[in-house]
Amino acid sequence: MGLNELLFHHQVALIQYAADNKSSRDNGTSFDVVRHYEARIARLRHEIGAAAYPRWP
Repeated sequence: MGLNELLFHHQVALIQYAADNKSSRDNGTSFDVVRHYEARIARLRHEIGAAAYPRWP
């Protein structure tokens, strides 16, 4: 899975987590999905040498 696709899935997981938290249906699993994608993004960024945040001039 490429970086853009991981970022997309992470964003969707964050939205789902917020919805679950708002409706008090969250049992912790949606946050686990958010952390899963966060870890995969960090690992892939490290592997390809991409910065987490660009250094804009």
